Amino acid sequence: MAGEGMAFFSFAWWEIFLGGISTLAVFSFLYRENPFYRFFEHLYIGIATGWGIIAAVRNFLWPRVFKPLLGADLMVFPDGSLSQPYNQAYLLFLLPMSFGLLYYAILSKRHSWLAQLVIGFELGYAGGLAFKGTFIELLPQLFDSFRPLYVPGSAAESLANIVFVLTLTSSMVYFFFTFKRTPGGIVSRCSGVGRWMMMGCFGAFFGSTIMARMALLVERLDFLIHQWAALFY
Repeated sequence: MAGEGMAFFSFAWWEIFLGGISTLAVFSFLYRENPFYRFFEHLYIGIATGWGIIAAVRNFLWPRVFKPLLGADLMVFPDGSLSQPYNQAYLLFLLPMSFGLLYYAILSKRHSWLAQLVIGFELGYAGGLAFKGTFIELLPQLFDSFRPLYVPGSAAESLANIVFVLTLTSSMVYFFFTFKRTPGGIVSRCSGVGRWMMMGCFGAFFGSTIMARMALLVERLDFLIHQWAALFY
C-alpha cells in the first residue's frame, strides 16, 4: 500500500495530471474565453519563453560562443600548461555582442537612436535573406512549369502535364487585368476556369490543415481518455 501511494504521487503522475488540466484549459476556449484559459495561456507562454532562453544558452551561446571565448574548452594539465594555445580570434565575438547590446539603448531617451542602428541592420539582413529565399523558392517552380504536353509512352504523365499546364495558365490569366474582360470571351472563360482551379487547390490546403488539426485533437483525446482519466479509477 505504501508503495502504491508513493507511485500515485510520483512525478509521472503529476506530469500526467497537469497535462490533462492544461489540455482541458485550452479546450475551454471552445466555449468562450475565460480566466481559466487565460491563466494557462500565459503560463504556457512563460514556460515556452524560459525554455527558449535556456535552450539558446545551453545549445548555442555557451558551447559555441562563451566557452571558446573564455577558453573553457581547453584542457589544463597538472603543470599549468594548456592542451593547445588560446585562439585570440575568438575575441572577435565581442564585436557583434557589443553591437547587439545596443538594443538596450532603446530604454534611454537620450541614446535610443543607437538601437535604431541595430534594428536597421537586422531589417536589412532579414530583407536580403527573404529576397534570396524568394528566388530560391520561385526559380525551381518556374523551371518545373515548362512541361511537355506529350510524353512518349506514358499517357498518364501526358494527361497530368496537360492538367498542370491548364491549371497554371488559367490561374495566371485570372490575375491578368491589362485588358478589359468581355463576358463570354476567351479571357473571361479562362479566368473562370482558373478561379475554380484555385478554389480546388485552396480547398485541398484547407483540408490538409483540418486533418493536421484533427490529428492533434485525436492525440489529446487519447491522452485524456487513456492516461489522464485512468488516474481517477
